[in-house]
Amino acid sequence: MKTKHSIKSLISGMLAVVMTIGAIPSMSVFAAQVNEYIDPADVWITSNGRTNELDFNATITQETLWCPVCNKDTIMLTYRTPEYTKSGTTALNRGVAYSDGTMTDGVTKGNIDDGRPGIDATYTTYHWTKSICQVCGTINSADGFDSYCFSRNVYSLNSCDHDFFLDFDNTTYEPYNDTYHTTVLKKGQYCQFCKGTKARATEKREAHNFIEVIDAQLGNNRFYVSERCDDCGYETNEYITAKSVVSSYYGTVDGAPHTVSVSDLSEGDVHTSIRYGTSANSCTLTSAPNYTEAGYYPVYYEIDYKYDGKSMTENGVSYVWLLEDENDTIIILPPTNSNEEHSHDYRYVETIKPSCENLGYEHWQCDGCGRLEQRNYTPALGHNYKSVTIREANCKQGGLKLNLCENCGSFYEETTPVGEHHYHSEVIAPTCRNVGYTEHICDVCGHSYITDMTPIISHSFEKITKKPTCLDKGYTTSTCTMCGLNYVSDYTEPLGHKWDEGHTVTNSTCDAEGVIEYHCLNDGCTEKMIKATSATGHTPGKAATCTEPQVCEVCGTVHG
Repeated sequence: MKTKHSIKSLISGMLAVVMTIGAIPSMSVFAAQVNEYIDPADVWITSNGRTNELDFNATITQETLWCPVCNKDTIMLTYRTPEYTKSGTTALNRGVAYSDGTMTDGVTKGNIDDGRPGIDATYTTYHWTKSICQVCGTINSADGFDSYCFSRNVYSLNSCDHDFFLDFDNTTYEPYNDTYHTTVLKKGQYCQFCKGTKARATEKREAHNFIEVIDAQLGNNRFYVSERCDDCGYETNEYITAKSVVSSYYGTVDGAPHTVSVSDLSEGDVHTSIRYGTSANSCTLTSAPNYTEAGYYPVYYEIDYKYDGKSMTENGVSYVWLLEDENDTIIILPPTNSNEEHSHDYRYVETIKPSCENLGYEHWQCDGCGRLEQRNYTPALGHNYKSVTIREANCKQGGLKLNLCENCGSFYEETTPVGEHHYHSEVIAPTCRNVGYTEHICDVCGHSYITDMTPIISHSFEKITKKPTCLDKGYTTSTCTMCGLNYVSDYTEPLGHKWDEGHTVTNSTCDAEGVIEYHCLNDGCTEKMIKATSATGHTPGKAATCTEPQVCEVCGTVHG
């Protein structure tokens, strides 16, 4: 697909089975870009147990909320899963507010009307929500003590705020065959909170949008044509033969004109044009020159091949070789006087070199009577064929070779069988969410298969322990280093303050309280406690007399 879902349906099926057993999908909490968003219904994982299924398919975020148990703002792990129903309307319309079917009164059970997303159920623009306090571990504590879901492992229904919907266009393209691909047009809106999707989807078959690249390969006598669909990425390639054979002429003078012959082996869509000349740099003639007299004549040529706007030029030379009109074995010229005895006096004239199919020999001529003989035969050379690959064999088509004699220009074509796939392998390591496997992909036709499937590996948890303080519980947060999944465990009770002996800030007096300040001895705690000490009361002195009042012995206060 254009969206880079490159693993074929076979792989998808195998992975789905394994993921259904123990994997948790990863869904980003951020807004997806165009063609990056994935509808939860497309990757929905079914599970035994309503709550487990909602957990597996939830978007998980961390938020700061008020926890009445901790009596302060704490970090909450919040799960949000879009609501899917068979009717397409929220269960709240039927009074159902919680994932276990409990209605808004917290007692009565109702119909959730849930189904399989993407099969028999659609998104309602509502989502299921639950939260877990990361300090005290209480489920749904943010909903308050009086809520039905408080400290219960259930989800409650909430409306998806329209302000948090984003538009998306998630059109995908999947190759169908060499000519067409399947276009699945899917666009609409989705909720940034729960990723629930309101989409309109249509499917149709369209022709590939090919972009063609042509490589002129003169050395291989061909045009290499590759095409790639700009929509779905489907690729094709083929070799277009571009070859003309200019054969030399070998013969004897017979009064008729002779020249080279041309055999055009190019495929139908290739336009071939040839120019001839008597030198390599002046090929301007539209037809090859003809010769009638004995001699050895070079014929230079320039061949232009054009295919779909791309061109290449081949230069070469062939020959016209005309011999005198002679007997193939011995030519006898009559003597000047046939009645006289004559002793031949043969003298060497010339050497006729052997050709691919004909013997070589020497001409000897009698100096007296002119008798001409052929002597000293040498074997024919035989053809010296050189093989030129015009089209290489691959897994889609057979190859084509041209066998061309370097001496005389004789040629014949040879086909080769369809080749094997050329696979490269990609090893996908297993993770705690997906199985591992090795995918083998053909570089030519894209055929693929998988081997060596390995099971999902265990989460690799990194544990961070928070020690308890005087007021807060201790706990351990375990986070998977591969997928980010985390949970909180091993809660320990708060330590409670450990006060020192205290020191006096203000002493008690007869009629005023004193103040003692205590400091917590636990590490990291800066809490202080203030306690009041009772007033000591007055200490009366001597009883009052007529002339002296009674006075407190400590502070001197007059009592009477």
